[in-house]
Amino acid sequence: MGKVIASVSCTLDGIFTGPKGDEDNMVSWAMPGVIDATMNNLIMFQQAEALLMGRVTYEGFSTYWPFQEGDWADAMNKTHKYVATRNRECDVKWGDYKDTITLLSGDVEAKLVELKKEFNGDIVIPASADLVQSLLNASLVDEFSMIVHPIILGSGHRYLKNISSRKDLKLLRTQHYETSGSLRLCYEVIK
Repeated sequence: MGKVIASVSCTLDGIFTGPKGDEDNMVSWAMPGVIDATMNNLIMFQQAEALLMGRVTYEGFSTYWPFQEGDWADAMNKTHKYVATRNRECDVKWGDYKDTITLLSGDVEAKLVELKKEFNGDIVIPASADLVQSLLNASLVDEFSMIVHPIILGSGHRYLKNISSRKDLKLLRTQHYETSGSLRLCYEVIK
């Protein structure tokens, strides 16, 4: 059975965007840690059997990755991708990689239960906070791979703001990135 891993970069106070008024800009605080963690992130995405993303993440990624080259582009473009949305009218495309993308609309939670049965490997969710919150509330997230950056923004969008009940976690591993001072925390969601 496939394992769903939520992957995100966030600040110490749980913000995964830029600050209020500049939410689309996380470059100012995230880039040092992102650069430090590049190889570990690349390995995670290369080993993923599938990617699952919300509509907003899909819209950003689909305008960039299909037009890039190299190891990262191969990991993003050649891995099968699923776009979760409650909007049944959404049309998903991924450049010349048409056969690698599928729309999951309607009851996304039920469809993910079926997908987890189809896969043996990891299904990685990059960012996609609303999707992760929904799936965590439905007990469908198995692990978190979070890079916590040494900054407190105080404003912006929190990654886990709408969680309906307590979720206990078991620490699987950590990785300290010395240049940026960022820390990767990998947790299993105890069910």
